[in-house]
Amino acid sequence: MNRELSIDASHVSLGDNSLLTLELSAEGPGGLLQPALKAAGGIILLSFDNLTTDHEPLKFHFVYSIDGTKLKVRQQDGESPKGQALFNRIKLKSESVSLLNKQSVDIIWSLVEWDEAGTYLVKGDVDGEKQDFGPVKLVVMNGEADQPVRVTLGEAKREETNDQPLWSLIRHRTIDFNRYRGFIDSVLCVNNGAQANGGQLAGGRMFVPFNRLASYAMLKSATELYLMQEAGLALEHDPGGSGNLNTLPRRYDSGESRRLGGFSFSASELREEYLEQLENEEGKVLPYFKLIREKLSEVPLKEVPDLGPLGTDVCYGILKSKLQAPPLMELIWSYWHEEGGLVQTMNAISLRFQNVRQGGPGQDPLANLNLDPLRPLNNLFWGYIEDERFRLSMNRRNLEYRYEYGFGLIGRGIQDIPVAESRAFFLRGFHSLLRAATEFYQQANFTTVIPDGFPILNHLREVHLTLAEGAHNQYGDLPWTARSEMLVQQWLLARPEVREFLGGRIMVPYTEPWMDRVDNMKQLQGWNPANISHFHDLGTFGEQLLLSIRYGSWNSPGVGATNAANWAYYWREEIQRYIHAYKAVTGVDLASDIVDARLNTPDNEERYLQPAQLIERQTAMQHQQLRRRGQLAPARVNALAPNLPQGVPVPRRNGLPG
Repeated sequence: MNRELSIDASHVSLGDNSLLTLELSAEGPGGLLQPALKAAGGIILLSFDNLTTDHEPLKFHFVYSIDGTKLKVRQQDGESPKGQALFNRIKLKSESVSLLNKQSVDIIWSLVEWDEAGTYLVKGDVDGEKQDFGPVKLVVMNGEADQPVRVTLGEAKREETNDQPLWSLIRHRTIDFNRYRGFIDSVLCVNNGAQANGGQLAGGRMFVPFNRLASYAMLKSATELYLMQEAGLALEHDPGGSGNLNTLPRRYDSGESRRLGGFSFSASELREEYLEQLENEEGKVLPYFKLIREKLSEVPLKEVPDLGPLGTDVCYGILKSKLQAPPLMELIWSYWHEEGGLVQTMNAISLRFQNVRQGGPGQDPLANLNLDPLRPLNNLFWGYIEDERFRLSMNRRNLEYRYEYGFGLIGRGIQDIPVAESRAFFLRGFHSLLRAATEFYQQANFTTVIPDGFPILNHLREVHLTLAEGAHNQYGDLPWTARSEMLVQQWLLARPEVREFLGGRIMVPYTEPWMDRVDNMKQLQGWNPANISHFHDLGTFGEQLLLSIRYGSWNSPGVGATNAANWAYYWREEIQRYIHAYKAVTGVDLASDIVDARLNTPDNEERYLQPAQLIERQTAMQHQQLRRRGQLAPARVNALAPNLPQGVPVPRRNGLPG
C-alpha cells in the first residue's frame, strides 16, 4: 500500500486555514485498496513538529475501521491536547469514504487558524508498522503589514461533472491500428525466429501459413472478432478481470488528470453516477439511450439466451448489448482515410496484381514495379480481389457519407447519384463549434478571464441533434463494415512485402506502418500530395469528437455551460490538432477570425464548403507549385477545377473503383 501526504499550501499566515490530505493507494496494476487495509481496522498517527521551538512534537491518533465497503475514520477517544487552539480544532472533512472498486482514497483533515508561527514538519504512519508517510514542510508566518504580498493568477477552477468519465472511455476504447496489427499478427503470422513446418524463413520474416482463400477468410474473421471485443463502449463490470473491458490507466497519467481538471474517477463511478437505470430493472444505459428506450418502450429487449432455438421471437426486439455498449465508430473516420488515398492505394495495387493497366495518359505508374516481392502475399491478395463483389462500393460509402454528414467524395470513379436526404447543415454546425472552442481557449489563456461555456453548449446541442437525425438508414452497420474493410487494407499495406514492392520512407516518423505506402503511391500516381498523417488525424480526432457529441446527453435540461466547458477543456488537444490538419489538407483555417480584414482569411462561407472541393482546389495549387519547380510532369494533370484564379489546372484524383 502506498501513502502520500500533502498540504494545500507550503506558506500560510497566522490565522489561516489549511487542508491536510493523506492519499492511500493500492500497489500493482489493477489492485484494489480494500484488501491492502487491515480488515479489523487500525491506527493512523499524525505528528506536528515545530522546528522553531523546543516543544515535543504533538501526536494525534485516529482510528480507522472498515464497515462493508466504507472506510470510517475518527479521532481516538480522550485525545484532546491542551493549550493549543489550532489542534483543538483539527477535524476530519469526512468521517467515511467508499472503498468500492477503488484503487485509492483520500483522507482529509481541516486545520483551523494556525496560532503559532514557525516551520512545521508534518508526518505520520499507518498501523505503527513503519509504514511512514511525509514529511511535508509548512511555514507559518506572522503576516506583518510591511511584508510584501505575493499575488499569483491561475486557471479558473473547474467544476466536476458526471459526464467526464464517458469521454475518457471514448478516448481509450476507440480502435487503435497498432493493437489491431499485433492481434492479427498473432493469429495469422509466425513470430520472428519461430520454427514453421520444420524450417525457418530466411531472415526471420513473418509470413502467412495458409493457402489460397483460407488466409483472407481468416483475416476477415479475425478482424470481425477483434472489433466485437474492442469497439464497444464496455460499461458492464468485468468480475473476472479478463479481456479489455474498460481498460484505463491506473490512477491516470498527468495528461489525463490535466484533461479532467485534476479529478479522478473509476469505471464503477461512471456506472453509479452517470448511467441511468431503465424501467423494470432492465439495466443501466447512457442517458441518451434511456430517452430512446422510453420512446420504444413497447419493443422487447433481447438477451443472448433469447437468440437460441428455444428463445423468443428473434426477428423483433432490441439487442440489449447494443443498447448498453454501443460501438464506438464514426463513419467520418472512413471518409477521411478514403480522402487520404487508403482505398485508392489498395485498388491500384489490386489492378497491378491482376495485370490490368490503369487509365490515363502515359504508362501505368506501377508498370515498372516488379511483383515478385508480393509473392508471399499471393493468397491474401487473391482472396482480397475475389472478395470485391462482397465489399462496399465507393458509391455505397459515398451515399452514406452524404446521409450522415452532408458531404461526400469527388472523383472520376464517383457516380453522380441524386440523394433522397442529406445532412446539409452538419458541416456548418461542426465547424462553428470548433471556432467557438477556439474562442473559448483564447479566453482560458488569460487568467483574468473566466471563459464562458454557454456558446459551446449551443453548438454542441445543434451538432448533437444533427447527428441524431442521421442515425438511421445504414447507420451502425455500414460504419462497422467500412472500418473492418479498411483495417484489412491497412494491415495488408503494413506488411513488409508491400514496402519492398512500393518502397518506404524509413526516416519519416509515421505513427502507423501503412502510411508511407499510401504517400508513396500518391507520389507515383500524382494524387493529392498532402501527407497521409493529416488525413489520419482528421479521421481519428474527428471520430472521437463526434462520438462524445453523439452519445452525450447534450439536449437534456440538466446539462449546462459547465458540462460544455469541461468538454472543451478535455478535448482541447484533439480539437486544435483537427483544426491544424484540416488547414493542411484544405487550406482553410477554421480557427481564424472571419471578421478580421487584416488577415488573409477565407470568406465566411468558404469554411462550410464541401471538404472534397477544398481538397481538389488545394491539390491544384500544390501541383502548380511542384510543376514550377520541375517536380511534377504536366502529363499527370488532366482536368480543371472550377472557381480557380487564372485557370489553374487540377489533377482529378484517380478515383479507382472501390
